[in-house]
Amino acid sequence: MEALNADTRRRAGHYEILGETYAKFEFFENGWNPYSRFLDVDKVDLILRRRDSNRPIYREVQVKYGKLYRCAQKWEIPLFDVTSWRFFREGEFDEYVDHPDFFIAYVLAEDIGYRGDLFIFPVRNFVELLRAAISSGDKKKMYISRLRDRPETWVLRKENKFVSVVDSTAVDVSRYRRNFQALLTANPTKC
Repeated sequence: MEALNADTRRRAGHYEILGETYAKFEFFENGWNPYSRFLDVDKVDLILRRRDSNRPIYREVQVKYGKLYRCAQKWEIPLFDVTSWRFFREGEFDEYVDHPDFFIAYVLAEDIGYRGDLFIFPVRNFVELLRAAISSGDKKKMYISRLRDRPETWVLRKENKFVSVVDSTAVDVSRYRRNFQALLTANPTKC
């Protein structure tokens, strides 16, 4: 069977649906039963369920999809190989910040296919990162980029252009990549 080319993938439909599908497979392969919500109210796309010590554990997940692009700007090329950006309202998740069972799953993929770049953020951490993201009008532009010389390292950019990756220009978000353990360490939902 031949892989879909980039043009066919772009015409295939809404990228958020692809992101949710990738996320469902990933969660299932990591011991969670993912259930889709019929209506996306309360920002919940998936409800995850698993048993621990014979008791059910539930997690609520909002799935976001970000397309990865090859870096092409002259200033970026020495620092990054791929990057993704997406706009969010600054306070989009503020009302959920005290919900320890709520997570943001951020799926990143190039047109050539998904390569396991799933980031799982507890909502509180995501809100903190969103506040550090680049302001663009009344929104935040969240850039997540992979370092060229250390492909295991992903960062959230805090500035538009810079010459080196330091604390004032970027935040390391590598620990959130494939962060399935965070789902187990959250406070369990009461049944």
